[in-house]
Amino acid sequence: MQTFSEYNFGIFEIITLIILFGISFLATYFIVPLVMKFARSRGWIGIDIHKLEKPEVPESGGISIALGLVISLVISIFIFPTLINEILVILLTVIIASIIGIIDDRIKLSSLEKTALTIINGGPIFLLYYVGFIEYQSPTIPILGSLRLTLIYPLVTPVIIAVTSNTVNMLEGYNGEGSGTCLIAVIFMLISGIIWGSAQAVIYSVPFIAILLAFWLYNKHPAKIFPGDIGTLTVGSMIGCIAIFGSIEVPTFCVLLGHVFNSFYVISSLRKLMESSEIQLEKSDIELLENGKIKASREDDAAMSLPRLILAKGELTESELVKNFYALSLVCGQFAIVSAVTMAWFVMSEDILLIVSSGIIVGIISGGIILLTYLKFPKIRGIVVIMVVLLTCGVVFLWFIDMVIMEYFPNPYNLVISAVFTTIGLGIWYYIGCLRYFWTQIDKMKKRENAEKK
Repeated sequence: MQTFSEYNFGIFEIITLIILFGISFLATYFIVPLVMKFARSRGWIGIDIHKLEKPEVPESGGISIALGLVISLVISIFIFPTLINEILVILLTVIIASIIGIIDDRIKLSSLEKTALTIINGGPIFLLYYVGFIEYQSPTIPILGSLRLTLIYPLVTPVIIAVTSNTVNMLEGYNGEGSGTCLIAVIFMLISGIIWGSAQAVIYSVPFIAILLAFWLYNKHPAKIFPGDIGTLTVGSMIGCIAIFGSIEVPTFCVLLGHVFNSFYVISSLRKLMESSEIQLEKSDIELLENGKIKASREDDAAMSLPRLILAKGELTESELVKNFYALSLVCGQFAIVSAVTMAWFVMSEDILLIVSSGIIVGIISGGIILLTYLKFPKIRGIVVIMVVLLTCGVVFLWFIDMVIMEYFPNPYNLVISAVFTTIGLGIWYYIGCLRYFWTQIDKMKKRENAEKK
């Protein structure tokens, strides 16, 4: 990561990014109709299953996202020449993700095949780091500071690409859901990058926001085009690249917390990765009512998912459900900002007044936004509470590691003990905070519906 001062980031770079934003937006916006026409000519058509009339919609629209990224990255090579090696690696990663996505769209890869290929997709980042072609640093963790994982972290980077790709891929299926939540996520990644002082996070996020915005305008309700796996896998891999090269891994985890929750639910109930469209065919998590609204499935063997959990508190139209996802993403964005500010404290740790004042300001703004969202969207209140509890316990746990385990236990015992405590803590949280809460809400829904029938 290069800081703004190391990169000599100034007014020229800001103007350049504004121009790049415009080019990326216009290129993608005008490419989408061409992709729609191409998809129809090839018979790449999907059924919008969440509408009574079941309209036919062109699929694999993520081709436009991939092309938009290729255009913006190629231009970036010329306007940010000092980052040429990084940009080339990101470009390669995006292209590989797009190829995997289009193959999956056409022949439907198994969950094992898709997982393996998305890990391989991150291979160039790992390999080219070890030959010295690119550089990136170990993650900075709030409270703990910068981790010294020079040898281990590069081995983990392909997994990061696989995780971001598959979590984004699994939370897609409603008009504007995937593109909208990822658009919000990348906006907060940009804000986190500014707070953290990461030049790369800003440079890579700005054109990506433009591309996602342009696509979302066609994908929002009622959708004129679906992203397909080429869209979700490409978006997820780009998010992973920004996290790694921009050194904003923790804020990225926070902005994708809703996606992570959904992935945990789906994997724990189905024992494999599965997209929304596959869930609808095999173990549908929702039911489409005669009035056009959507409700959570009552069936015990239906897939657990975030949409089903939200709908357990009452039926919604598709657009209303997606707005709840946007609200949840907005909350996750506040978590990302708080984490970025906490990380920045370690850079300016000598200025106590600045730390306290910035903490108070961020706490008031983020807390206010979370509270307003909590009050405005009652169906996600429980999920927000679980997220807050998880992150609060995480902060306490990090403090415990820093002050106790790292202080009194030598290497490598402190790492082993930390891993054991982490595994136990996540297991307890997942069982009580996720599984128990999920089925409690489903049981309440059943009781409510049974009472209404009497």
